[in-house]
Amino acid sequence: MASRSSLVVNARVHLSGSRGRSTVITNNVEYIAMREGADRSATVDDLRRSDLAERMRLVGYCAERPGSTALFDQDGAVPLRMARRELEKADGAIATVVLSVRRDEAGELYLACKEDWQRFCRRNLTPALAEAMGVPESSVRWVAAEHENHPNSKHVHVIAWSSDGSFDSLMARNRLDRARRTLTDAALAPALAAEHETRDLARSRAVGVVRQVPDEEISIELPPDGRISYAHLRRWHPDVAKAVDAVIAKAESKHPEIKEAGTAYLESVKRCADLKGLEGFARDRYVDDAVCELRARQGNALLRTIAPDRTAAPEEKPKRSAKPSDGPAAERKRMKPFVGEIRACVTDEDLRGAREAVRERRHIPERCLRSCPSYALSMAKAPVAVGRTVAKALASATESQNGRRDLSDEIGQKAERVLARALAAAVSAAIRGDAAGIVLAPAKTIVKGMIL
Repeated sequence: MASRSSLVVNARVHLSGSRGRSTVITNNVEYIAMREGADRSATVDDLRRSDLAERMRLVGYCAERPGSTALFDQDGAVPLRMARRELEKADGAIATVVLSVRRDEAGELYLACKEDWQRFCRRNLTPALAEAMGVPESSVRWVAAEHENHPNSKHVHVIAWSSDGSFDSLMARNRLDRARRTLTDAALAPALAAEHETRDLARSRAVGVVRQVPDEEISIELPPDGRISYAHLRRWHPDVAKAVDAVIAKAESKHPEIKEAGTAYLESVKRCADLKGLEGFARDRYVDDAVCELRARQGNALLRTIAPDRTAAPEEKPKRSAKPSDGPAAERKRMKPFVGEIRACVTDEDLRGAREAVRERRHIPERCLRSCPSYALSMAKAPVAVGRTVAKALASATESQNGRRDLSDEIGQKAERVLARALAAAVSAAIRGDAAGIVLAPAKTIVKGMIL
């Protein structure tokens, strides 16, 4: 069964002027392209790309037909002499990378044949190498070959370099670790999607068995009015919600199928957390949220068996309500320009820091907003008020999550929302400071949340 250790990434850097670099050019590229076990078969993608190149009359695109070489790159099959010629002209360091998976897990990860490896490498290798090498994606060049010579694993050899010679140093450990995580997440995506489906089916079964609890085993005194839902009871009638939990716990002891369904769901949730690479507090929070969600669904299923939901009768002639000035839709509309500014101005490194802070429920660092023009001008107008307001807004990342949400959602969207709210708070604080006469840059004004 696939896990975070399923994909093994080994990397080695050969600096310019070293003996190992010349060996890569003279021997290694021929070794990975021609040795016994190198898969030289022509894949469907290779033939399609080759035919397209011939129709477009791209001279020199493919000096040899696919199937005569095991090498491939981002664009198609690569002749051995062409790969060697590019390596001889390249400046800087050369990296050799080996990606391998266990043979019995290759099918689950969709890495069972050369075509699978080609698609995986063409989709994920360039950004991962750019991260590890510390160069732009546009300058990354690589060739690879898939080998079938090992009895226990399937692997692909990769030779990578930079077209402009900007890569000429060893890979930093933190960059290499991020590249490994990127490749591992991409390789485990099929297994995670399958586990999400298993989790959802287990959750549906765990809720379904609660609906079959006999009415005589349920003794709950419901409030005389108000909605009959688990969330409503937990907020306004916590004693009744505890009684619902007690009935479910008692039913688990009497009916083994309820406990078995809940255990299967919990195991699937833990496996999802492992495939996501969650550890420590983040993993515990993920599992706890899943357990709370299941308990709420089971509570609603139990309540539906003993009482219908109480809803107000609709009016005969419903009146058209005015456009709400608050609520989720209004909030999204107000935050739209600020979210756009966050996506346009905040660097990828700062966004990653914000996501980590949200995931670990820490305060988002204030530096994440320094590249935003609205924040800079707001600080120029009222630095004390803006600083205090922004600190309070960024602390909202530590608040607990309420409401239902899909467990497969990523944390990046919330980080963007928190930063956008902080930016909006900074602008509002600057406007209030401007109204109070605290103006340090009178030539610049703030109008309707946008700084001009």
